[in-house]
Amino acid sequence: MNEVIAILEKVGAIIPNGHFVGVSGLHFDTYVNKDALLPHTRDISAICELFAQKYKDAAIDVVAAPALGGIILSQWTAYHLTELTHREVLGVYTEKTPENEQIFNRGYEKYVEGKRVLVLEDSTTTGQSVMKVVRALREAKGEVVAVCVMVNRDQDRVNERTLGIPFSSLAELPIISYEQKDCPLCKNDVPISTTLGHGKRFLEEQRT
Repeated sequence: MNEVIAILEKVGAIIPNGHFVGVSGLHFDTYVNKDALLPHTRDISAICELFAQKYKDAAIDVVAAPALGGIILSQWTAYHLTELTHREVLGVYTEKTPENEQIFNRGYEKYVEGKRVLVLEDSTTTGQSVMKVVRALREAKGEVVAVCVMVNRDQDRVNERTLGIPFSSLAELPIISYEQKDCPLCKNDVPISTTLGHGKRFLEEQRT
């Protein structure tokens, strides 16, 4: 079994047989709950060491990821890259705007300008979120070396060809996603989770 998947299962972060709505609006039956992983510092460190080992020879200057969960990924991976390369690698993060974009605040753009940057994300279904970080980095004149995600849920939809940028993942966990109109879970009246993902917001929008 893949080491990352084994860790996620150990901490109860992979939740099957449900009905979830992602930030993309897509529906699916299995949820990767990073919030169940983040309190386990040794496990987070182990996963981020895998990120670091993968890119230790890529001359990375900065690791960037989207807030909130990505803050922990960027910090731990930068730490391990610093230990492996014996040169300081910085960890920064972007924040969501009211328009649902990602930008650098707190003066962090000065840390990425002219630097070689590794972009991380916990999981991806469509790749939209991680590409918002890439756009923020390019606007800040950073050089995006690669994008790497902890778990890729749809390798046919999200890959180097579709994103147009060097892309990889630590693990693959194929999960079929559906548009609402095609969702068999909706058609079978499987209740939508309001505690995980964006199901609560989705139901509120449906009511209005």
